[in-house]
Amino acid sequence: MDAVGQMELPPRLRAAVLLAMGRPTEEIGPEIGVSGRTVRRWSARPEMRADVTRVRMRLLDGATDVLTSGGRS
Repeated sequence: MDAVGQMELPPRLRAAVLLAMGRPTEEIGPEIGVSGRTVRRWSARPEMRADVTRVRMRLLDGATDVLTSGGRS
């Protein structure tokens, strides 16, 4: 768990989230404890591309919900 009491994501899933947010592989690698080359290699794998797509869809769904609710929670 992290300092806020939330479960820490495994490095590959953290990489998928950061890739979905548009972060460059060279920044992601050091942030999650691997090289940028490793992140590039992971991102070429079909299962990682599917994870990135799923994360992007969830991010878009969340943004759509906020916009359609007028920013109200």
